[in-house]
Amino acid sequence: MPEQSHRGADPGNKPIVETRFRVRFYETDQMGVVHHAAYITWFEEGRSAFTRAIGYPYSQLEREGFSLAVAEVNARYHRPAVYDDEVRVIVCLEQLQSRGMTFSYEVRRTSDGELLVSGMTRHISVDERGQVIRISGAFREKLLAGVGRLERGG
Repeated sequence: MPEQSHRGADPGNKPIVETRFRVRFYETDQMGVVHHAAYITWFEEGRSAFTRAIGYPYSQLEREGFSLAVAEVNARYHRPAVYDDEVRVIVCLEQLQSRGMTFSYEVRRTSDGELLVSGMTRHISVDERGQVIRISGAFREKLLAGVGRLERGG
């Protein structure tokens, strides 16, 4: 089960949330190395931890009739993770616009801090029909208030 922590803001004054877990067997190949696609799932876990940390879980977005569709994903693989490594997924909100947002990610091995993967995702706000819409005012307000709370260490 992922463990979540709030790290506040980075030196660039951007909010950061971190989640930790161990590499599961099913995420590895025959040699025990994490399959490249697993990291994208880990990015998603990090985003979910981020929305929970600001007090507006992703499930609430969907109940309100909108979601954040992935428009772009980028992952750069630096070093492999292996079965049973504990990893940290560090998520930072890089950009918030009227209809979208961008997150950056670092996946690090907990034992030595080694950078395993870095990446980013861009998201666009869509309604239940898949039409692009403005990010809801309630989510935007909660996001900005939550960002302030993370920056204050709350």
